[in-house]
Formats: sequence, structure tokens, C-alpha cells
Amino acid sequence: IYHDADCDGAGNNTVAMWVFDSDKPSTTATSDLDGDGRCTYHARIDSTGGKLLPTFAMWRMYCGEAAGWVSVGLTLKETSDKVPVTGNTVVSSTTRGGIAASVAALSLAIMRTLLA
Repeated sequence: IYHDADCDGAGNNTVAMWVFDSDKPSTTATSDLDGDGRCTYHARIDSTGGKLLPTFAMWRMYCGEAAGWVSVGLTLKETSDKVPVTGNTVVSSTTRGGIAASVAALSLAIMRTLLA
């Protein structure tokens, strides 16, 4: 999960966003942090209130061709352990104050939400 001011780096995006992506973000770039020149990611939320990751938000997530893009409410909580999932709540682990998320746990949360 990372904050990207302009996901494709072209300067056309008016809203920054938090991005859930499998690509490792650059620690030096100011936009298009995954360096792909496109806005491709697994999930996103618009970031209109600054660079603080909200603890709860409605994320837009891509769930394959059959389901397409869906809105999923996720709550992120800081812990120092593994990543358990309960319902549609993702509990993340933290490293040096940053929030990390498990792809498997997030996928499971999406599937549980869609099947509910």
C-alpha cells in the first residue's frame, strides 16, 4: 500500500490516491511510484485529505472480469503480528511505523465480502 500523487506520471490526474499494488513503489519518485506509466493496481481510494492512510475506507478493487471493479469497505488496524482476517476487516502488520498489508489476506477479505 502506498500513496501516489499521480499514478501514471502524466500530470493529468487531479486526485492523489492510496494504491494497493503488487509492484514495489519507488522511494525517490514523486509520481507513478510503480514506474509503469499507467494507473494499474489492485485497489485504490482517493486521497483528498492528505497523506494519512484512513483506518476505514471504501476501496475500489478489481475482482476479475466476472465481478469487475467493486467497492469494498476495509478497516486497517496496526499490529505487530501476523495478518488475520475477520469478515471484511484486514489487520495489517507494521514495520517502523509504516503500514504493510498481506495480498492473501486482502484477497480473502474481498472474496468473503463478495460472497456475503
